[in-house]
Amino acid sequence: MRPVRDRVRARFEVDARSLAAVRIALGVILLIDLIHRAGDIELFYTDNGAYPFTAYELTYTQYNGLSLHALSGDLWFQQLLFVCAGLFAVAFVLGYRTRLVGAVSFVLMVSLHARNPAVLNGGDRLFLVLFFVALVAPIGERWSIDALRRGSARTAIASFGTAALLVQPLVVFTANAIKKHAGDTWYAGEALQIAMANDTMTVLLGNVIADYPTLLTALNYGWVTLLSGSVLFLLLPVGRVRMVAALVYIGAFLGMITSMTVGLFPLVLSASILPFLPGRFWDALARRVPAEWVDRLPSSADFGPLGRRPLEQRLFDALRARGHEGGVSYALAYGRSLLTVAGFMVFVWILVFAAADVTEHDVPAQIDHEHLDQQRWGLYAPNPSSSYSWYIPAAELADGSTIDARHGDSVSFDRPPDASKEYDTFRHRKFLQAVRSSDGGSISQGYADWMCRQAADHTDETVERVTVYRMIQPSPVNGEFDSDPTRRTVIEYDCRERSPV
Repeated sequence: MRPVRDRVRARFEVDARSLAAVRIALGVILLIDLIHRAGDIELFYTDNGAYPFTAYELTYTQYNGLSLHALSGDLWFQQLLFVCAGLFAVAFVLGYRTRLVGAVSFVLMVSLHARNPAVLNGGDRLFLVLFFVALVAPIGERWSIDALRRGSARTAIASFGTAALLVQPLVVFTANAIKKHAGDTWYAGEALQIAMANDTMTVLLGNVIADYPTLLTALNYGWVTLLSGSVLFLLLPVGRVRMVAALVYIGAFLGMITSMTVGLFPLVLSASILPFLPGRFWDALARRVPAEWVDRLPSSADFGPLGRRPLEQRLFDALRARGHEGGVSYALAYGRSLLTVAGFMVFVWILVFAAADVTEHDVPAQIDHEHLDQQRWGLYAPNPSSSYSWYIPAAELADGSTIDARHGDSVSFDRPPDASKEYDTFRHRKFLQAVRSSDGGSISQGYADWMCRQAADHTDETVERVTVYRMIQPSPVNGEFDSDPTRRTVIEYDCRERSPV
């Protein structure tokens, strides 16, 4: 019986340095996300933007009451919360009060997401879920201020928390592979060619490999193999085989950055694989670190007051000195038990909701909740879209002329040479999809009103009306366009009356 238990433990044991790498990666991704969002902070998060508080109240009502960012629509308030989130993210990277700081970062992340769900994609949702799961694992055990303050650290950990962290990406990959099987393109080797023909999503290297259908077919089958075989490749092996498999997955995900505009997906997916890197990987890296760099590593004294032993440890020492050793031991055991229970609950949550998603069964009403049901991973499934679209906000002026409200130049309905450049960022693309789905509702009205103001900045004439068009182009899967784009009206908006026509 013991050999079986040892084998199971070996597959769910994570090197403490891998856990530290997860913490650092998640903190850096959070900083990248905040910096990226900050460029459009007024547009997406203030009352002077395209998604004011009035739109927030009327749309995505399931998130009402969850956003601190919704307490004020002023720019300074949003900037303050962004700065606070950035400071907590830095503390999380450094591993100072890791779980507490991580919990605050998670709350601020939920608040930011809830303030404007229209700009979110699946990568944001995966980031939120992975961050939450990571908090039940000892991600502050190594390479952290916490470890320096404690003066000790474990080398490897096996717990329900580490099991949850390992299982989370496997659930994502397996669920997505099952959903892709319901389509008729991925397992036929055609889906990636269709996906890369989507000109709004394909950039840089993607524009090059899109011209090589044989290569795309090979990459398609390779991607499906990685998804469907993730348990076999990542969980079952140990040692060198697991290390090689993990590096292959990370390489595949990072390759997405150079070919597709899919937001945080490649970074978050790469972070999710880090727990699978075994100790031998970090040992090999350590041997290549110059000795003088190791001598310069900080000690607890370098952090001043932050480097002092944690307050709770000093309190426990004082209680032990007063003869309360039994009470201290009980408190520590109780705390460890709570973490074990939390890890177990997260582990079960991952499996139950993922199973419910892929089998299309409803979970029991007692545990079903729209804010917790996050294990839905139908990314590019069952089939990628066979068309793409871009949007044109045409502003009609008092003198009878029409300009593009975004740039102030003439309106063109021709197919752009690179449709990905029609969107400033992937969040603009997601928001415009929400504008279209709003069908004249609060989101589309907020965007049209913003376009009225944008057009007014480009002309001295009075802006009378803005009409937002959606241009739809069938993807050139065979390398050639079979038809011209079609035009559909998303909303007509009277800029003077500030209402739909």
